[in-house]
Amino acid sequence: MIFYVQDEEGKLLITNGMHECEQCVCENLVMEYAKINCPCKGEERRLGSRTLKGIRFLLCCGLKDAKTTKSFKNKLEILSYSIPAILTIKDEVKNIAQNEEHEKYSKIVHNLKTLNAQSLLSQYKFISQESFSNNYGNLFEVVLHEVKNRPKDAAVAILKQAKNNEHMKTEFSTHEKLSVENPYLFMQFHIIRKVILNVYHSFDDDFREKKVIFKISESDKRAKFDYETIRVAIYHIFSNAIKYIANNSTLHVHIKENEDYIEVDFCMRSFFIYPDEIETIFADHVSGKVAQNKKLSGNGLGMGLIKRALSINGCKICIIPGEKKIINNTEFGDNIFRFMFPVR
Repeated sequence: MIFYVQDEEGKLLITNGMHECEQCVCENLVMEYAKINCPCKGEERRLGSRTLKGIRFLLCCGLKDAKTTKSFKNKLEILSYSIPAILTIKDEVKNIAQNEEHEKYSKIVHNLKTLNAQSLLSQYKFISQESFSNNYGNLFEVVLHEVKNRPKDAAVAILKQAKNNEHMKTEFSTHEKLSVENPYLFMQFHIIRKVILNVYHSFDDDFREKKVIFKISESDKRAKFDYETIRVAIYHIFSNAIKYIANNSTLHVHIKENEDYIEVDFCMRSFFIYPDEIETIFADHVSGKVAQNKKLSGNGLGMGLIKRALSINGCKICIIPGEKKIINNTEFGDNIFRFMFPVR
């Protein structure tokens, strides 16, 4: 049984047949119903059409499926009443997809506006907007003077700017490669330690504020992956660490190789992970119990993005939770977040 559904202008809305069959049906349907010898199937078939609320329904089926004109009319009637519901669902799904895409776009715009505002605030905290306006003729000298007299503030401003730039770059990469099906991946060999350090530098000031010492083992291990997507994964592991790592602790990154994988362990004393959270931790909009209790849950997207970024590169993530420790009335654990790069 082959059907075609057309709108008032004859535009095809939905079908389960071929274009050639649609032409055949339309050409042979002078009246509402007809019989033809089908050139494609080599058999006698019934044709029929019915218009309902401006939508035209065309049906073609063999005599085995519709032995009488009455049974054929029944099939056509059923088709004409069932397809509009399908078209409605199709439109609803399309609208949902468009709304989701709009939501993603709105979120990116919001995040970029926020980051831009933070960059400007950092800049004007170092040198006020008024100073820029009042010294428009010799801005270079004004900035140079401030840098010489306030080197520490200048360093903080530069690092904050670097972090915001890294965040903006991550937003673009996430939208471009992790929010679409079959993204283009530029697979090359990279030194893993170098890529980690390329991302880390923008978080250095945040870790210093929490008095967290960062250590990374010496390694020249290389893995083949798409730089941009793996950078997103590393960015979010550091972003999560800033929120959930204990003050006055150490973030140690170990890089080692076994028979199947190059393993990168991000070892930190961070919020305790309950056993039932291991399965849900990668779901979107899900945060851990300790984070929720401390009202530090964020948007719950970081771990999901990490897993997706690693997965499309053929990599894995494994979480090894540590035993519970109570520090300043907060539950912590010596947790390991392991990135696993296949040995190629």
